Amino acid sequence: MSMANLDGLVSAPQAAELLGISVKTLYRNSYVYDDFPRPVKVGRTVLYDPTALHAWRHEHPPRRSTK
Repeated sequence: MSMANLDGLVSAPQAAELLGISVKTLYRNSYVYDDFPRPVKVGRTVLYDPTALHAWRHEHPPRRSTK
């Protein structure tokens, strides 16, 4: 992805909300899952492609609560 085209990318909090997880879990997933979408870093800002996040979520459905 070109660094000049950042349109449509979402921040880490937005990405976490999109996936229905916490920001902490979002960052943990990037270390745990080899196929987790890699962010684009602009300075210290981390941005994610929502299309890649949706595709990843499709392949990794949320776990169901056992409560």
